[in-house]
Amino acid sequence: MTCLICDASTSRPVWRRNNLRIDECDGCGVLFTAERPSEQELISLYDGNALLTFNPGPPPPWKKAENKNLLDFLALHGCKNGTLLDVGSYSGFFLEDAHARGFSVVGVEPNHDAYLHVTRVLEFEVFHGSLKSAHFPDARFSAVTFHDVIEHVSDPVSELREAWRVLQPGGILLLGTPNARGLIQRFVKAKRRLTGQPWCPIDDVPWHLWGFTPHSLALCIKKAGFTVKGLLWVEPSPLSTNINAGSSWWQYVALRFVAHLSKPLRMSDRFAMIAQKPPSSPTPQATS
Repeated sequence: MTCLICDASTSRPVWRRNNLRIDECDGCGVLFTAERPSEQELISLYDGNALLTFNPGPPPPWKKAENKNLLDFLALHGCKNGTLLDVGSYSGFFLEDAHARGFSVVGVEPNHDAYLHVTRVLEFEVFHGSLKSAHFPDARFSAVTFHDVIEHVSDPVSELREAWRVLQPGGILLLGTPNARGLIQRFVKAKRRLTGQPWCPIDDVPWHLWGFTPHSLALCIKKAGFTVKGLLWVEPSPLSTNINAGSSWWQYVALRFVAHLSKPLRMSDRFAMIAQKPPSSPTPQATS
């Protein structure tokens, strides 16, 4: 199988369970599930209660702080207003905070309950479905954001080329995703090997289809036609998205210790990358 990220022709299996298999590319090191669902299968997967039940409520403090940091990151790279598209807008927390900062906001969300909440309660424009099925016009947006989304899509390069199409020349792309080789992953891997427990290198398979690092995500972004501009380390998952991690008190404490240690070492298990569509450039060509 040719790697979608770097076009390398060889990879090696690193994990297998029943009919699921994860390979590691010999070229760029990206981790990927060997059998990936179609776009329609993905929409069906996320539309309903198969993965999650949508329970609207106030954003936790870590989420408000993270959104502020991400919007500051956008502003640092010259994107302070305009029309922002959030792909995978879910609860609408980021749409709310971006709107408060002066953006006109639009969302894309496959989960029907989340879509209804954001359109009816928050009254933002949201398309129910995928980015490609939304058929937005060329160059509509000044910024496109993906928060913990790109690892879920079957073809990340194709997804980012669609983002490239709907962005204005000079527009900004912001991507947040787990770091497959963060310090926490290394700690958990070592612990499970010592105790003889199984270890999966991508969290939440089959929901997550890809395991990126800053290096492999940068290659993906560049292949889609963007210029990478910066990297932001995001709050580690035991202090944010997985705040209750740990099946015992000592694991709970250990994971938080490693999470705090990962921040000065720049090895968080979560990161964001910012890129720009060149002010004038040809449409990136798809490869077979």
